[in-house]
Amino acid sequence: MAAEGSRYTVEELASKVGMSPRNIRAHQTRSLLSAPIRRGRTAYYDESHVRRLEAIKSLQRQGYNLVAIEAILGVRSPEPAGEALELLLQRLGREQPGLVHALARHGVLVRGENGSVEMVRSRLMRSVVGLNRAGVHTVPSLQMLSEVLDRLRLIAEDLVRSTGQRIVSATPTLRAGAMSTWDELDTRTDLLTNSMIGLLTEAFRVALENFGPTAMPDLLAEWGGESPLHPHGSPTIDIG
Repeated sequence: MAAEGSRYTVEELASKVGMSPRNIRAHQTRSLLSAPIRRGRTAYYDESHVRRLEAIKSLQRQGYNLVAIEAILGVRSPEPAGEALELLLQRLGREQPGLVHALARHGVLVRGENGSVEMVRSRLMRSVVGLNRAGVHTVPSLQMLSEVLDRLRLIAEDLVRSTGQRIVSATPTLRAGAMSTWDELDTRTDLLTNSMIGLLTEAFRVALENFGPTAMPDLLAEWGGESPLHPHGSPTIDIG
């Protein structure tokens, strides 16, 4: 039951929006949700928190991840683009709305309030420009990127869960019951999450760097000089 004046404890808010208290606190940590109002030792949430959480849930149902949601809701500022990327983003917005939406679900791009396409993950987009300079058309590169992200999403979920379970099972002090306050749990969770993401990211980079330099020459030789993206002739640059 809601507190007087449409105020809710975290448990009441969780019940109202169908979300766990832990997730609510996690959204606060990411600045997706504003801090509650404290009355003595109790924290209260209001209808603005309800609306915000409903907006987050709606975007998640549409397939957006938290990075994309941060950009859509104005928590994460889009990153500045160079001239080549700016032209590419404008062109994508006009000619490839479906592709923009697919990449926005992964938090790579986001549509601004004025309909413009803005960049959230600059490193990924700059890699696409790098492929373009190597002779690969941009749209096929981005389509491949979207497909790769779809595949990696499932792999990442499995890796995070399996790696996280091993870490927690081997470290009793990381278990929720070993921590005295929610703040301590939130802080430890953030540190663990960021460290594990860093570990898995660098491990994947090492695996690719070990395999890529040998695999690409073999693939090019196998195709007899033709690119699978351009089977009828030489590739052309398509930014501009």
